[in-house]
Amino acid sequence: MDPWQIVPLVFLLVAGIGGMALVIWLRRAASSPAEAAVELRALGLDLLRLPGRLRRVAADPRTPRRARWWLIALAIYVASPIDPIPDFLPGIGHLDELILVPLVLAHVRRMIPPEVWREHFPPRPGPVREPSPESPMPPGHRTHAGPGGDERRAAGPDPS
Repeated sequence: MDPWQIVPLVFLLVAGIGGMALVIWLRRAASSPAEAAVELRALGLDLLRLPGRLRRVAADPRTPRRARWWLIALAIYVASPIDPIPDFLPGIGHLDELILVPLVLAHVRRMIPPEVWREHFPPRPGPVREPSPESPMPPGHRTHAGPGGDERRAAGPDPS
């Protein structure tokens, strides 16, 4: 195979894996399309805020020097046009960043004290919600008619 034939195949493979991961994530979340859209919007906002938050973490005097150097090296690597996989290749050009950036951020996260991380990356409040009637129920659970004939979720597994 010629290299120009491999590029579309790799692009399709990466897109397929990404699509499957998104479908699995949405299924596991067992949320309605509106809830999923809200979650994706919040994720997008977190990604937009990430560079500023990382800059503030690096500027914090409580952050270890080693973690700062990792963050500086990561910023230089992302901004640099010199990559193992050139960025101008369609589909796979940014694949090295997609793999390397999360790995380095996970490594840096382990170096930073928890109180510093919580200060710059406050946890998002999780949605406290009742399961909607259209959301799938866990296996082995059943609904029963409550007072007034309305269906309610049972607390335990199906006894049958």
